Amino acid sequence: MPVKSIIKKISGDRFTPFLLAKKLQAKAVLESASFSAGKDRYSILMIDEAFRIVQKSYGAVRISVEDGRQVETKLEGDILDNLAAIAKQHKSVLINADKKSNGKMQSKYLPLPGAGLGYLGYEFCARCDTIMLSDQKDNLAIPEGCFIIGHMYIIFDHFTEMMYLVALNYKESKIDLENAIENIQKRISDLDFTYLSEPKKSTNSEIEVITDIQKTHDEYVEKVVKLQKHIIAGDIIQAVPSRRLQIKDSTSALEVYRRLRQKNPSPYMFYLDFDDFQLVGASPESLVRVRKGVATIHPIAGTRRRGKNLAEDEALSTELINDPKEKAEHLMLVDLARNDLGRVCDSGSIKVTKLMVCEKYSTVIHLVSEVTGKTVPSDTDVAVKILRSSFPAGTVSGAPKISAIEILSGLEKEKRNFYAGSVGYLSVDGDLDFCIAIRCALKQKNVWTLQAGGGITHASIPEREWIETCEKIDAMKTIFLSK
Repeated sequence: MPVKSIIKKISGDRFTPFLLAKKLQAKAVLESASFSAGKDRYSILMIDEAFRIVQKSYGAVRISVEDGRQVETKLEGDILDNLAAIAKQHKSVLINADKKSNGKMQSKYLPLPGAGLGYLGYEFCARCDTIMLSDQKDNLAIPEGCFIIGHMYIIFDHFTEMMYLVALNYKESKIDLENAIENIQKRISDLDFTYLSEPKKSTNSEIEVITDIQKTHDEYVEKVVKLQKHIIAGDIIQAVPSRRLQIKDSTSALEVYRRLRQKNPSPYMFYLDFDDFQLVGASPESLVRVRKGVATIHPIAGTRRRGKNLAEDEALSTELINDPKEKAEHLMLVDLARNDLGRVCDSGSIKVTKLMVCEKYSTVIHLVSEVTGKTVPSDTDVAVKILRSSFPAGTVSGAPKISAIEILSGLEKEKRNFYAGSVGYLSVDGDLDFCIAIRCALKQKNVWTLQAGGGITHASIPEREWIETCEKIDAMKTIFLSK
């Protein structure tokens, strides 16, 4: 009978997560870094896929490969219901590994995905609350949500320079884990060094844009004007419209991820390979994190470009924190975060632990707050309720959230799909960590889709709001001209 799990600890000082992802052809990568502090403690690679849980319009399905053919199985409940059930299968795996090793494994705090890595598309919000979305075009035609559940993970601990090889079996899929661990070690230490070769340099002097910019401009400005009418009428206080840009470029998704992580180190960096499409990103913003009985949301609203030096940075930070429009918009979103957590967390436990602090990223300065709430520790079902309550983020929809979502749905002609949704994972110990899918790009064959938006209030200037989306998209476009 196949064993349920194996965890092995080996030295990781000869590798970086990216190089190992390239060498082993990883299906998914999650990393964290900041411009000021460098990389975070852990990086996660998924190497071998077991199966997928996919949210389709008619419900959730499990997709697996059996005898060389793809098999789709209809499931009860939606994607989150099924991911929660899968995550519970390995609830004690890290604690047990520590006990067996008399504490030498030091694995009980590892961020181990219990139900794979993946994304929830923006339109999944209609399954999280009573939200009426308008009929929109679905030009990207990707699933509403998709998670790859892995048999084999590699978790880097950058503090100790150790790697944890984690092999998991599931009720739905079983393999010989001892053989899998042995195989992955051989692949790590073989003499194939082609992964060290220099990436193909970009020869692009300009980007081939396939979106009608003038038409997009006119439509976006019109959306801003219409939203301001809704604000004046009292339907909403604030809304966050978005617009899309598509370009042609043959650069591999993993190479674009390399450039992103180098040029724009961020708290949430991700690479997800779903075979017929790939999603890469470097998001600055958490949707929600649940860890050891504490749920946390970090609203980000208010942006300035970085200055040329420290003095300019300080001047721009002072300007940002004293801007009445930025402050009003930010405080609305802090209140929305308090409300999202208050629907599930313990009564009276909601606190604003950080309010309107300027944080510096590689190219911008953001106004950031932190809202926390206490909840039941190590409870996957409660963590998922908090995720549903927080989805999508108010910073990419508006306030009041449901009204803003419904109005935006009527104004935006295309589904957002991946954009403004979320990327992350449920851990084996009942915690979760999801970011907002912004500053990211979707690749389908050689077409890349970029998207950006901005917060609209009654004081917004439509043309200035258009320029803000241009600045955000241009920051992503430069990745395709990078060497």
